[in-house]
Amino acid sequence: MTENRKKTEKKIVEFLNENGPSFLGEVVKELKLSYSKGLELVNRLIHKGEIRHSDPPLQFEINSDSK
Repeated sequence: MTENRKKTEKKIVEFLNENGPSFLGEVVKELKLSYSKGLELVNRLIHKGEIRHSDPPLQFEINSDSK
């Protein structure tokens, strides 16, 4: 994994920690990512178990089970 991708994933996790459950659009807007890149990184974080879909399922949040 590239260093840049790691940094951006970390920023996504930090954003969710600070702001709570958020829509993908909020994440990509705040971090100035393209929608496709944001979706790719969010899906990677979901796959790694670091974040999950919240309720409602269109939002993402930190996966407290992964800590």
